[in-house]
Amino acid sequence: MDKIDTHALIEGYKQLATSTIGHLTEVGYLPDIKALFPCAHTIVGKVITVRLNSDNTEVINQALIQAQPNDILCIDAQVLGIKACWGALRTCAAIYEKLAGVIVIGQVTDSLQIQQLDFPVFAQGISAITTFKSEQTHGILAANISYRFGAQTTLIRSGDIAIMDNDGVFVLPPDMAQELLPNCQTKHQQDETKFQLFFEAYQNDQLDLLFK
Repeated sequence: MDKIDTHALIEGYKQLATSTIGHLTEVGYLPDIKALFPCAHTIVGKVITVRLNSDNTEVINQALIQAQPNDILCIDAQVLGIKACWGALRTCAAIYEKLAGVIVIGQVTDSLQIQQLDFPVFAQGISAITTFKSEQTHGILAANISYRFGAQTTLIRSGDIAIMDNDGVFVLPPDMAQELLPNCQTKHQQDETKFQLFFEAYQNDQLDLLFK
């Protein structure tokens, strides 16, 4: 198999919507992970994972330091229940480290401040209950994450490609992302052509001509 050009994949998917991928596959979709606030463009990056094993969240700080610019940090915070592990100060750190975005499989807090910072955060929900310094079991950096929703289980690994916009989140293994990209690009072009024809007719009050 040819070596996968991750940079080219990322740039290719930045031109697409997650709904385009969703026309072709359900694999890798994270159904209950949504943008914390409206997201005007597609965010794509290589994933670096963190799995929390308790309310000790120190491993998130380690991940922020080790992440490369334009990476997307994916945090498995399912063990925390209603407690949030991500807020405004960690968002400031992510901006400083030049991350592309953050996915939290769990809760986040400081939603207003994060919106003011205009940094892409995707999560299951918002909570006013947060973690604090803890001596409990450490989390694991670059651990595989098993995301479950209903009967669906998705394995998320460091090095996967995350594609995120206002409609949702996909996380795809690089080989699958490479295989899907040409068909996604074709679908995107077809849909854009149809939409532009409709939109121009709509603007010019010529819908009757379009549908004759």
